Amino acid sequence: MNPRAAHKENQSFDIIVIGAGPAGMMAAIESYRQGRGICILEKMPLPALKLKISGKGRCNITNAATREEFLRHFGKQGRFLKASFAHFFNTDLLQYLQALGVEFKLERGGRYFPQSDSAHEIAEALLNRIKELGIPILTRTNVTDISRLPDGSFRLSAANPKHQPAEPIQAKTLYSKNVVLASGGKSYPKTGSDGSGYALAQRLGHTVTPLFPSLVALYTEGDTAKKLEGLALKNVNVTLWINHKKASEQFGEMVFTDAGVSGPVILSLSRDAVKPLDSQQSVSISIDLKPALDHSTLEQRLLREIRDHNRRQMSSLLEALLPRKMIAVFVEILSIAPDKPLHQLNTQERKQLRLLLKDFRMRVTGHPSFDDAIVTSGGISLAEIDSQTMQSKIVPGLYFAGEVLDLDADTGGFNLQAAFSTGWLAGRSLQGWEPNCSGPQLRQTTGEKHK
Repeated sequence: MNPRAAHKENQSFDIIVIGAGPAGMMAAIESYRQGRGICILEKMPLPALKLKISGKGRCNITNAATREEFLRHFGKQGRFLKASFAHFFNTDLLQYLQALGVEFKLERGGRYFPQSDSAHEIAEALLNRIKELGIPILTRTNVTDISRLPDGSFRLSAANPKHQPAEPIQAKTLYSKNVVLASGGKSYPKTGSDGSGYALAQRLGHTVTPLFPSLVALYTEGDTAKKLEGLALKNVNVTLWINHKKASEQFGEMVFTDAGVSGPVILSLSRDAVKPLDSQQSVSISIDLKPALDHSTLEQRLLREIRDHNRRQMSSLLEALLPRKMIAVFVEILSIAPDKPLHQLNTQERKQLRLLLKDFRMRVTGHPSFDDAIVTSGGISLAEIDSQTMQSKIVPGLYFAGEVLDLDADTGGFNLQAAFSTGWLAGRSLQGWEPNCSGPQLRQTTGEKHK
């Protein structure tokens, strides 16, 4: 067939899924029925690009946390996930992927990773299942417009993304009885997650809440971070202060960068820091380097160190208390000569040292853009979506799944679980499954191959 003639053809489907990420792939697989026309549209040259780089390429697929704890990681919005988690949760996801040949291991913090440490393995397992079912994935296909026709079906206009090489099919019109919008958020736009799905939802009457980059590093004032660049701290407690009021805190690991701070603890705190930063509020972090010791216990330790080693110098005491890279920074902040004998330390100098160990304060000045954000905060308003089915309350036949929703959590596998769970629920709803089925019946079908 002549390619120029081919691009003029209209194609009709029962279900079109926009986005070949974890939510979109899961929705397509679970909506499958023999004889049903399903198609996945993906703007990038390859599917699942963001999934393949998740978890630094290792893919933290989910977490061992209880359902209640899981929901708390999403804040107030977490209650929306009660239905999808009730039917398809962490153990269900692991069993589902194990049935596709992926084995997992449990690591610190309840985080599950594939045994292979390869996100590609999970992506390929899902893509192989899609191939087995004969569901086509049309790559380099960017949906530019969507509208609802008088008969309730949808008309979609698609074209090659401008930043990608042109294909023989320059533009096309597609029709579908149902649409699943699983196009992702705005984070890591180079993987295709550029926020274009929000405009499509708005064209159909949906509301998009304000969007912010989430799970990002934080920039700090001055050159302290630069001096400590590369230093990783473990088992520290970090508190976020907004307008001099305590906003949130996290315990765990962090790392200094050339421009600020990053690491799991910082990424989690960034969820509460970005909006105040963008509105020019005062934001700072306080690092407790000795969280296992309260002020009184730390004071007794300092006195003991000074008593037992009173002929040693200040630098010796700092070496016993700090990572080597922090010593020069402490000396500069405290303005105590490193060669000062410990027996000459006065009460005020000892107090300054104790306070700095418990409250190493850094002013936060900014954050990276969506280009470096792990997830997007904000999205399609949850008030307009039926949490029992993932179907729009405004437009029948329109479903949502994944990061395009106004849902985001901190690090630990929580966001990927939400993507898979909402995708699963959207697909099952399209299959005609009744959401009031009992849990055991649902678990029996989890991960099974369709007949």
